[in-house]
Amino acid sequence: MLRKNLFVILLAGLVGFGLGFFIRMNIESNKFVLATWDSDPVVIICPDSHVTSYRVALAMEWWGIRGHDFAYYHFDKDNSICSKGFFTTGVIFIRGEGELLPDTYAVTTRLAIAGKMKAASITLPNENKFMPRLLEHELGHALGFTHIEKPGHMMHPIHEFGGEKFYIPD
Repeated sequence: MLRKNLFVILLAGLVGFGLGFFIRMNIESNKFVLATWDSDPVVIICPDSHVTSYRVALAMEWWGIRGHDFAYYHFDKDNSICSKGFFTTGVIFIRGEGELLPDTYAVTTRLAIAGKMKAASITLPNENKFMPRLLEHELGHALGFTHIEKPGHMMHPIHEFGGEKFYIPD
């Protein structure tokens, strides 16, 4: 009897997870703005990223011109903040450690709850971190935007088809 109940609980959990995953993917594929920040996030540059403060400031300024602000950035020289964990509320980390799938230049992982961004982590683990517009694109994900397949748009999923344009699609 216990085995049968355990099986039913496990099956219900798997079905629930699968359904939740399907719903989330469906929402993300049909929505450009996934979540928004309650307050301007802090950007923490981890030493393993090898991204300069100047480069981060330029990327933040690009978004600022378009009405998306950040509180400030901080270069974590001694790794005291970056070593504490992957997510910290109100923070966007820029990291260098991690592995990517082939043909992937960078990855941004977001923590959002009920349409509100809580934290994000950008991983730039290889020489592609120096590509034009890549950091701006990943900061766009950290701000809560998803991909849009419009040629020339900053959030185009294929870097070579992206560009400097940014607008909220209809």
